[in-house]
Amino acid sequence: MEQNTVERVKSVVEGLKGDLKELTMNIYNNPEIGLTETKACKWQKELLEKYGFEVETPYAGFDTAYRAVYKGKKTGPKIAMLAEYDALPGLGHGCGHNLIAMVGVGAGIAMREFADEYGGEIYVFGTPAEENLGGKVQMSEQGAFDDMDVAMMAHPAGVNLDCSNTMAINAYQISFYGKTAHAAGAPHEGINALDAMINLFNLINAMRQETTPDTRIHGIIKKGGEAPNIIPDYTESLFYVRTNRYADLLKVCDRVEACAKGAALATGCRYTMEFAEGNYKDTCSNLTLAELNAQQMEKLGVPMKRTKGKYIPGSSDLGDVSYHCPSIQSSFDITGGRKYNAHTVEFAECAGSEEGIEASFAVIEGFVMTAIELMTDPSHLEAIKDEFNKMQKN
Repeated sequence: MEQNTVERVKSVVEGLKGDLKELTMNIYNNPEIGLTETKACKWQKELLEKYGFEVETPYAGFDTAYRAVYKGKKTGPKIAMLAEYDALPGLGHGCGHNLIAMVGVGAGIAMREFADEYGGEIYVFGTPAEENLGGKVQMSEQGAFDDMDVAMMAHPAGVNLDCSNTMAINAYQISFYGKTAHAAGAPHEGINALDAMINLFNLINAMRQETTPDTRIHGIIKKGGEAPNIIPDYTESLFYVRTNRYADLLKVCDRVEACAKGAALATGCRYTMEFAEGNYKDTCSNLTLAELNAQQMEKLGVPMKRTKGKYIPGSSDLGDVSYHCPSIQSSFDITGGRKYNAHTVEFAECAGSEEGIEASFAVIEGFVMTAIELMTDPSHLEAIKDEFNKMQKN
């Protein structure tokens, strides 16, 4: 890419900074938890329409989701930018989703004139409830990303990474049903649902030594009984089960259910095991796309660390998108090298800081430069799709 093109990209983004900063600060100062992001969705819709996008909302069954489309004057690759904008209860934008929204919307808008010149279709997807439900899961199931050539997003962090492979996760509510009785006067008449729950935890703990190193099983008891002198007739737990790959996850979940069955059988209880919260596939980052984008960031003077496909101990609904089209989620430093983790007060402060916003503008420039590469050099897309087609998807 010629230096004058880089300067041109910077100039385009510079002209958008006022609108984009207003957008991200509006979202930051008005935090909305998943599925209630009505203001954030409205502000993004209005800004995208201002710059010539056709916006559909509600979308994919969500009142706070949207799909925005800008078709260039020439045909070319379909490039999707993903926006998140839900907040955390009591903590606001402690995960920096206000910046993710700005990056997704800003990059999409900045790509327009290059799509006109070189050929391409730009899509911006507003994806709600990443924290508590995983809107991208349902959107993926409905085929929202099936015909995209690439999907890209970036997450604020304390480090600049080319991409992040995240773990698959299933969340379960496991409940036991017994029979009440007076714990002192007639315990033999009861069926103890708490004993079943304790057995479940013990059985899962015993199972851990035969699981792979990437397996994570963590649970809590949400309801354990009403009083010590009443045999509990109902107990309830919430478990997260994770592995690096989705195919391995299903095998572990079968074993967790076997533990629940055994705990119920041993105590005479009945059990239920139902999905709860979001269930995400693992993120299979497209390393070819990740490297292309990292190279553009380095042209802008931003040093990027390479993960080489290593999995990180966390989960994201981008995983489901990555099973439907070549996808990446890069990370960008908004902490200035300070050791602040997401979901903290300190990280929330960084998400609303000038430093965090300026770091986001560089990410927007990098994504636009990546889009130009995809529009002007077909070999990039061929290599990206070749990697995607060879990816293990089960």
